Amino acid sequence: MRRGPNVMNAPGSTPLYEQPDAHGFGRVTVGFIGRVMHYVAQGPFDAALMAAAKRGTNVAAERIPADRRYVSLMEFRRPLGLDDDGLREFKETVGGFVTRQTVPLATVLLVAPGDDEAPMVVEMAAIYRRSRPLLLCTDAGTAWAEVNRVLREAGLPEQPQPDSLGR
Repeated sequence: MRRGPNVMNAPGSTPLYEQPDAHGFGRVTVGFIGRVMHYVAQGPFDAALMAAAKRGTNVAAERIPADRRYVSLMEFRRPLGLDDDGLREFKETVGGFVTRQTVPLATVLLVAPGDDEAPMVVEMAAIYRRSRPLLLCTDAGTAWAEVNRVLREAGLPEQPQPDSLGR
């Protein structure tokens, strides 16, 4: 049985809901760390996972700072692969945020080394780039440095890197 997304409610907190990974289902966690909307998604990236990510994003969006200035950090973990229904859900989620004019200053996408050229990553990166700068990283430290660079350039305070990043 697929359940909803994990949603974290405070820096360093545990998710409000832990989605089991019992039958080959993907899992997604979404939350805020200061001004960083942080996602961790593990495939398969099918329509059900993408719908769970959309629900989690909508819940987390309630915590977007009042001035709407934030950075999104997405960790995509294997198995990768996106079917047509998953792609449709993904486009709807990104499009919904664009329509509501709630777009991050940038999206930092963290993937495993070698996955940066995976068809799914390339396709999703192209969709993100239509509405914001996208930075693609294969190392957690580099990804977080990019998050802080974007925050710093926007005149916002840097955020300490969470211990769980990239694990």
